[in-house]
Amino acid sequence: MPDASGIARRRTAAQLNATRESQYRQRRAEIIQVAAEVFREKGFDGATMNDIAKGVGSDRASVYYYVKNKEECLEEIVRDVLRANLAGAQRVLLQEANGAEKIAALVEDMISSYDRNFPHMYVFLEDFPRLTRQRGRWAQDIMAMTRRFEAIVSEILVSGQADGSLREDLPVRLSALALFGMVNWTYCWYQPGGRYDPALIARAFSAILLDGVAHR
Repeated sequence: MPDASGIARRRTAAQLNATRESQYRQRRAEIIQVAAEVFREKGFDGATMNDIAKGVGSDRASVYYYVKNKEECLEEIVRDVLRANLAGAQRVLLQEANGAEKIAALVEDMISSYDRNFPHMYVFLEDFPRLTRQRGRWAQDIMAMTRRFEAIVSEILVSGQADGSLREDLPVRLSALALFGMVNWTYCWYQPGGRYDPALIARAFSAILLDGVAHR
């Protein structure tokens, strides 16, 4: 029976478009991943679109079909990581636990992010000074997410002082800076599959931090 309404034809076209869209997203994600690896190896300033194209086994013109420039690659690298980390911090904040337990959970989530999002976290932290100097909407969004993450850490520390699991004689700001300094510096030496796995690093960092701020 003829398909007078063209429903079958439209369904086939929609399925084809969905397949093409899925392939487009997958290829774009591959390019972003390679861009992160190139940025880590050569630095953002030293990297070129030719380097990224070479990394994905393509030519520069084909790469431009998926991303307009290396700045867009950096935006995707940083935005995805920050969104994931912020969501993790918010989950920790809402846990039924005391402040010290939340700090340990937060450190574990942050360290595991280095493994899940390698080398994206490296690129983000390496280029963070650049981001703080930019004026565009994207940079403003990144800084807003960063400030929200810092606020969550401070909120956890304050709650820990209030529930008695953390020392109240230490300034919250200094404790937060100590946590960030310890965890964020990981990007300089961490390698997936290296000597220390994420779980061990998280346990060690939590022990080092909490032995200094937890009540004995």
